[in-house]
Amino acid sequence: MSGKTPENKLLNIIKQAQGKLRLKKDLKIFTKINIVLIAVAVVILIVFLMDVFTVGHKAPKIELDLTEEVGLLPKAPRVDKAADSHIAQGDIPLPEEGVPKHLKILGIIRGDKDQVVIEDKETNTTFFLYTGDTIGDFKIFYIKDDAVILDRKGKKVQLNI
Repeated sequence: MSGKTPENKLLNIIKQAQGKLRLKKDLKIFTKINIVLIAVAVVILIVFLMDVFTVGHKAPKIELDLTEEVGLLPKAPRVDKAADSHIAQGDIPLPEEGVPKHLKILGIIRGDKDQVVIEDKETNTTFFLYTGDTIGDFKIFYIKDDAVILDRKGKKVQLNI
């Protein structure tokens, strides 16, 4: 005899049928999950493409004026270019008295908007200031390469590096 009884043969046929049935069930579940994932991806793609290609759709422009909201320094006023050239050349006489001894220039940053770094020795505080900003009673009137012109009640004083 071949060693296989009819019962063993029947048992093997049942096991094979169950394996195929289980494989079909797993395949159906896997297919359903894939269909759901593809549908979600298509919806996301459609939303993205609608957002990109919508004509006339612009992001809202948000303008914040933080100088009034949180009490920052006021915006620097525009200075006349002719006055700039006279000050830069030293044509305007500047009185020596009234120069603040407690203020020290740590550095000057030249660029589109010149900036000066000033240390107040009394309060041990460092300020990064632009033209038009104030420090105590003094207003930054003009920033030169090696000095800053300060304005105090209409009188100009020069603070050198």
